[in-house]
Amino acid sequence: MSDLWTERGARYAASALHRFGPSLPKLLALARPVAGDRCLDLGTGAGHTAAHLAERAGRVYGLDPTEGMLAAAKESYGHLANLSFVLGTGADTGFPDASFDLVTARHTLHHHPDLAATLREVARVLKPGGRFILVDEVTPNDAVAAWYHALEQTRDPSHVRAYTLGEWRGFIREAGLSWVVGDAQTVYHIEVESWIARMDPSREQAEAVRRMLLEADETARETFAIRYEGGKAVSFEMPMALILVAHPEV
Repeated sequence: MSDLWTERGARYAASALHRFGPSLPKLLALARPVAGDRCLDLGTGAGHTAAHLAERAGRVYGLDPTEGMLAAAKESYGHLANLSFVLGTGADTGFPDASFDLVTARHTLHHHPDLAATLREVARVLKPGGRFILVDEVTPNDAVAAWYHALEQTRDPSHVRAYTLGEWRGFIREAGLSWVVGDAQTVYHIEVESWIARMDPSREQAEAVRRMLLEADETARETFAIRYEGGKAVSFEMPMALILVAHPEV
């Protein structure tokens, strides 16, 4: 999987959804980074979120498990003196206990094979009273869960799962963290062909994704606002969970 993400680094660096998507200003508003903050951006990818944090915070580390993504991030944002990009995983960041005032994870947690381990690691590296902001695609309801999961895994086999808000509440509680506020009101408008192309799938994969969108039932079509032109799906709306979490002070 690392080789695949290495090849995708440049595409994610250029992706408008990742550079400017509507979740980014909301994340920053919840995070409230200030000059004294030490921040960790998990699964930093091409570094877009980490770079925005670095404009406001004191010290920022962008962590990713793939060299190719880190190379793309360094090419775009390596000039920022208070931003460092480091190799590591969400479940094993390599940082000492209570290292950070703020941890962020944007567009990454649905790839984590052991989400519980990642959240325990977040709890470990956060200072008491620190905050964690996560943004991730969310499953809107049980009626579309199986179809949506199959669609995402067909497009991107590294996808593990998009969770419901209820599941996120349970995961956060089990990690010893506290849910402050969260919703799934942030919506991304997805252009189908660019969304498929970003993964550079095989012809068979791409055709399977197109077919699943074309054959979606009425519930999926309405839930994701799938739009069709000329006998094919051209766009849909993807809901995002946006959640602020706190580390208990005692």
